[in-house]
Amino acid sequence: MAKASEFDFMRKVVMIGAGGSGKTALVNRFLTQKFSEQYIVTIGSQFAVKTVAVPDNNGNSVVVKLLVWDLAGQQRFDFIRGSYYRGSKGALLVFDTTRKSTYIDLPKWIEETENALGERIPIILLANKVDLAEDRVITTEMGMQFVEEYNLVAYLETSALTGQNVEEAFSLLAKSSID
Repeated sequence: MAKASEFDFMRKVVMIGAGGSGKTALVNRFLTQKFSEQYIVTIGSQFAVKTVAVPDNNGNSVVVKLLVWDLAGQQRFDFIRGSYYRGSKGALLVFDTTRKSTYIDLPKWIEETENALGERIPIILLANKVDLAEDRVITTEMGMQFVEEYNLVAYLETSALTGQNVEEAFSLLAKSSID
């Protein structure tokens, strides 16, 4: 007798945003519940898989297998990034609350995603590194206003260091990818 599937949906999702904004650290926190102080530049992309249980539109619990593509944010990888978007059903758009340049670049990432896919996918904006409150230059209000202006799914404030809202971000992304 065939074994029942271990998941109800499989969804490719992408982590996008400026280099150094914390995309890889968020993925690692999501996968391992740990934080690493080491910064290693993502070359091209990295790939991770994890399943999450979320409620569907009827309130039933469904299991979504997320295929998480962590895309390199540095400008020198612009030429290759477009090919990694293919088949994506959602995105976490990450900026660093302590670096204004990562916030200013957000529209570029939305445009790049739409150009690569030819459509708008669900995008959740993550204000990362909120644990560095004393260095913060981008306010909660600015993040919420951006989400409203660009009609994104949601806004969450995250910290890969403390784990704040990391699970919630991926769960919300999983739910958005099946709606």
